[in-house]
Parts: sequence; C-alpha cells; structure tokens
Amino acid sequence: MDSVLMANHGRKSMKTIRGFEVQHFKDDYGVDCSIQESSAWEPHIWLGVHKPDLKIMWTDAEKCGIPVPTQAGWYDYPIPPEVHIQSRMHLTRKQAKKLAKKLMYFAKYGRLKETKK
Repeated sequence: MDSVLMANHGRKSMKTIRGFEVQHFKDDYGVDCSIQESSAWEPHIWLGVHKPDLKIMWTDAEKCGIPVPTQAGWYDYPIPPEVHIQSRMHLTRKQAKKLAKKLMYFAKYGRLKETKK
C-alpha cells in the first residue's frame, strides 16, 4: 500500500508520492475515510477508514492493564508502532461494481436489498 502522501494544501483530493489518486471524506461519525487508486497490476482501489481510532471500554482497559483516570467510558487503545492494522478494503473493478449496486440501492431506498438464500 502506498501510504506516503504528497502535501495536499487543504484539498480533499491528492496524489501519493507514486502518483496515485487519493480522495478523503468523512463518514457520519466524522471519521476520516479515503478511496485510493492501488498500485496493483490490475485496477484496484483501497476504500475504508484512513486511520482507525481504536477504543476500549474502561472495564476491559483495567483488565488489560491500561490505566484509566475515571471508571466510565471509552479510552484510546494503545497499539505498538510495529503493528499494522488493515482497515481498508482492496477492491477489484468487479467487486467495486457489486458494492456500487448495493450502495445505490441503499441510497435510493434507505435499506439493503434482501437477498435470497
């Protein structure tokens, strides 16, 4: 994955160092997401959360040895820098077309189309 980005000077669209298009957007919760052209030989895109924000409930944080200042709510979950978390889908054109159909149906009707089993 080509994760080093060139300066974007405030734009939501930019290029990676290797010249691949990246476009950022926020979801309904304000989470930074992106869609990016892939460097794969066949056309692919990366799509999803740009940088995941990992949280842990205070009760579980205590069990994991993470100090919590108050016994309530969610806390940042520390991840060592050596750990890579894959948070974006790597989609082929065929997969993107299938996903686009599902998204368009949802955009039109506000729900997912039921599928036959």
